[in-house]
Amino acid sequence: MSVLVPEVRLAGRGGQGVVTAGELLGRAAIGEGRFAQAIPAFGPERRGALATCTVRVSDGEILLKFAAAAPDVLVVLDPTIWHVANVTAGMAADGILIFNSPRAPEDVEEELRSGRRGYRLAATNAQVMTVDATGIALEVLGRPITNTALLGALTGAWEMVTFEALERVIREHFGKNAEANVQAARAGREQLRRVTAIAQGG
Repeated sequence: MSVLVPEVRLAGRGGQGVVTAGELLGRAAIGEGRFAQAIPAFGPERRGALATCTVRVSDGEILLKFAAAAPDVLVVLDPTIWHVANVTAGMAADGILIFNSPRAPEDVEEELRSGRRGYRLAATNAQVMTVDATGIALEVLGRPITNTALLGALTGAWEMVTFEALERVIREHFGKNAEANVQAARAGREQLRRVTAIAQGG
């Protein structure tokens, strides 16, 4: 990663659990003996407008106190918010991008780099991944709340927080709904898709 204190940017729409996702991720990291902080950012707009949360995780004390300027990891909870907002702005060159989408990660990366939405993904070596978190949430939870599925996917792509630590905080937080959310997180981890490398000379 490109910074001493890795930064995660969670992006979605108001009311989708972005802030809760940041809290759970931070608590999972703390449960493993690390330092963490979560800083939500959203304006006075209506429910459904862009909402983000910066989460920092470190093995040492964190002195920074502002939203992510150059996140190492981006997790997009809403399948359309990246069509209307440049959620990839400032991404580290070797960042990890996880999108809630049923599409192949190759398709999402091509669209991000094409500039068709009015901006381009500038992170040259970014790893783009997708998971159909909405489909998982509808099947397991019965409603399109995608945060636990995407946090599960994150544990499959980022080594700073383990699935076991995430499962513990999910069980603590959700009470009687914990088992379904653990199932959603596990499915998100298992169904995470990465860009497939194409063999040279084939």
